[in-house]
Amino acid sequence: MTCAGLLAGCGFQPLYGNRSQASSTPAQFARIEVNDIDGRPGHHLRNHLIDRLSARGGNYKKQYRLDIVLSDRKDGLAIRNDESVTRFNYRLLSNFRLVRIADQQILYEANLRTTVAFNVVDSEFATLSAERDAEERAARDLSEEMITRLAIYFQRLPVQPPG
Repeated sequence: MTCAGLLAGCGFQPLYGNRSQASSTPAQFARIEVNDIDGRPGHHLRNHLIDRLSARGGNYKKQYRLDIVLSDRKDGLAIRNDESVTRFNYRLLSNFRLVRIADQQILYEANLRTTVAFNVVDSEFATLSAERDAEERAARDLSEEMITRLAIYFQRLPVQPPG
């Protein structure tokens, strides 16, 4: 209880706290439309973002658009004496922009990247499954970082009076 009082005294506010119903971070998230993103990793990323942005529901008019450009690459990490690769690093890189729909102004922009690894085994199917799983994990990691960055952005906005 003492800690809560000390934190309140220093101006601490929880990231997803309810400053007011209409300007809360979850309400702002519900106002974001996520554009289509090319490729399988893009499809995974978009689905993760939509799940997180609309988690608290609400029937808000879309005021923002999230534009995302992805690129990915695989790098051999563990190489045998016969030069065959036994482990890959999968890197997913993104540039994302939060755009206000009304005037197309870019409100926030960032570059993010994540790296996950997967093993190459004797079974081609198992290796392909591991690679697909790596794409999914990378997309999930990237979506979490985007959500955090957007939450910080919205938390720093001045509180708008109701009306």
